[in-house]
Amino acid sequence: MDILSAASRYRMFQPGDLVVCAVSGGPDSVAMLHALHTRASEFGISLHIAHINHGLRGEQSNIDEVFTGKLAQQFGIPITTTRVDVPCIMRETGMGEEEAAREARYKVFQETCTNLGASKIAVGHTADDRAESVLLNIIRGAGTAGLGSIRPIRGSIVRPLIETTRDDVMAYIEEHGLPFRIDETNADIRYARNRVRHELIPLLKEHFNPRVIDSLTRLADITLAEDKLLDEQTRSVTRSLLMGGALDAGLVAQLPIAVRRRVIRAEIERHKRNLINVSLEQVDRVIAALESGLDFTITLPSGRLVACMSGCDFAILRLEPVRAPVPFERMLIIPGTTEIPESCLLIRAEIVESAQPVKLPPTRIIIDPSILAGPLRVRNIRPGDRITPFGMAGTKKLQDVFVDKKIHRRERTHAVVVTDGEKILWIVGVLASESTRIAGPIRSAMALSAEAPETQ
Repeated sequence: MDILSAASRYRMFQPGDLVVCAVSGGPDSVAMLHALHTRASEFGISLHIAHINHGLRGEQSNIDEVFTGKLAQQFGIPITTTRVDVPCIMRETGMGEEEAAREARYKVFQETCTNLGASKIAVGHTADDRAESVLLNIIRGAGTAGLGSIRPIRGSIVRPLIETTRDDVMAYIEEHGLPFRIDETNADIRYARNRVRHELIPLLKEHFNPRVIDSLTRLADITLAEDKLLDEQTRSVTRSLLMGGALDAGLVAQLPIAVRRRVIRAEIERHKRNLINVSLEQVDRVIAALESGLDFTITLPSGRLVACMSGCDFAILRLEPVRAPVPFERMLIIPGTTEIPESCLLIRAEIVESAQPVKLPPTRIIIDPSILAGPLRVRNIRPGDRITPFGMAGTKKLQDVFVDKKIHRRERTHAVVVTDGEKILWIVGVLASESTRIAGPIRSAMALSAEAPETQ
């Protein structure tokens, strides 16, 4: 039985990938681990298990941890086990239990992936999980992003079982005689997802459509493709409205309402890292304030974000204490994608042929390799940094550039620059150096673009 059809369809793995497998000990993650282990040579991948003990089920959580450790030993796969204090996260953030546990899980997965130099994180969501999410999102009044539900691939997260039903997973478990653990909280109908799983879906199967899981996952596939197209268009529109660290408020207010909502939601997600508890009413409140043309400051979900307008500038800001950034510096991958988690950025680089002089937004840059004093590196800003701004002759302190561009002090702490070891070529997302000016056509150049990474 092939339970990894989605892995092939979506080309989730490339030869040489080190894949972090999120294993809870439940049937879905155990089946996924066994299937990936069995076909690892076919995919050309190696595996590492990540197990998280949330401590929410007392001794049962500890038994899950021991069980997963024995499973790793049985399969001969290395394992990283992490214990997290979900109640502490709840107290510090104000999140509910499910949200806090989810945030903790994905944070640990990403940290494990980074520490190991892994390229993918495999999680065991099934077609049933996806269908349940579609129904939950419909009930909550979600838009197309919610109807798209759990995505097969999102950033480094892959879901090899996303086209496989829970019944097929259990059949696979039985066929191979695999042991697994049962989380008794999955039967607790006090949780909305469990009510959908144990009450609503059986009712729909019996009285409306016995293949309702297929219908809901098909709806998710259709809306996911459409939502992806709209997201791309939204990013393009947002880039065109950027002025330093802010958006042109007047132009945002003139956008069609559907695009306005997406631009605002995208900016909230960029700072909040997710859209949990962000309602249509909250987004529309910001839109109404923009339409008024008056300066405003609106507190957004969790109280840690504000939407504000000052003059012509509109921005979403995260209200956190200004902390000294963690120093970092790394080589740019050319061609390829360089992740910068310290500033929540991705820099994509490619080699382009026949580059022409062209005006670019601050999120993109084209560099003539002949001007470089060394390999391109990306780092955070340092005291005394200077740049020769595009169109100027002399150098200027980065601090003065930020003031001129009206970039908020909180945003400056996350600013990054691209250098060749001798000079700053680009304040990413802000401006390019005069040294990157292309006077005429050149045969080959490096094209860099910056964007926020996708969230899970």
